[in-house]
Amino acid sequence: MAAGTRERIVDTARGLFNRLHYGNVTTAMLAEAAGISEGNLWYHFKTKRKLLEAITAQFLERNAARISMWPQSDDVLGSYVRYLEALAAELRDFRFMYRDQADYGEHSDALRQRLPEIYEGSKANFRAYFELMRDKGLLRIADDEIEDLAVNAIILIRYTLEYLRESGQAETEGSGAVARGMRQHLTLFSDRLIPSARETLDGRIASLARSGLKNRDACVM
Repeated sequence: MAAGTRERIVDTARGLFNRLHYGNVTTAMLAEAAGISEGNLWYHFKTKRKLLEAITAQFLERNAARISMWPQSDDVLGSYVRYLEALAAELRDFRFMYRDQADYGEHSDALRQRLPEIYEGSKANFRAYFELMRDKGLLRIADDEIEDLAVNAIILIRYTLEYLRESGQAETEGSGAVARGMRQHLTLFSDRLIPSARETLDGRIASLARSGLKNRDACVM
């Protein structure tokens, strides 16, 4: 029972942080949403910071699964869209971690230790997709440009939500913010794609964005 309560608290907190911003959520709000007393909440998590650490463990597990995705030679464009789908789901489900660091300060120790590995893994992912697109004749790009393109794709997608929040634009659930970031990253290299590949990616990413409207968020799912 205790383990179930703890998991419910973590999932409830993640949902509230995503929807309302980390800094706006109080322990009283968390307890009410989880259907428990504040005393019971404190029994499991003494501080919001402890909740952040528990959510970070979920994030790291999801992140590791996404970084394990590699391009498929027989369907590089389809596998790239599936990779973006997984990345977008990560952004959606852990939205506040991509947006609210100004509220909670330093990342947890576990995440800070893994960040270099996460960025290197993500860069290797994007580089592998772009290299295979080039090798298949779908992307016109020089070898020495691929690294920069991979880094720029990470930066644009990683900081979309934070940028939107700091610039006073909509970035909460239902705003389409994640979908916007996915569409915008395509502008980094769409002019290098052959027309048929550009049309395919445009259509697939637009389709993913529209499918999100059927769910609780208008983001890419």
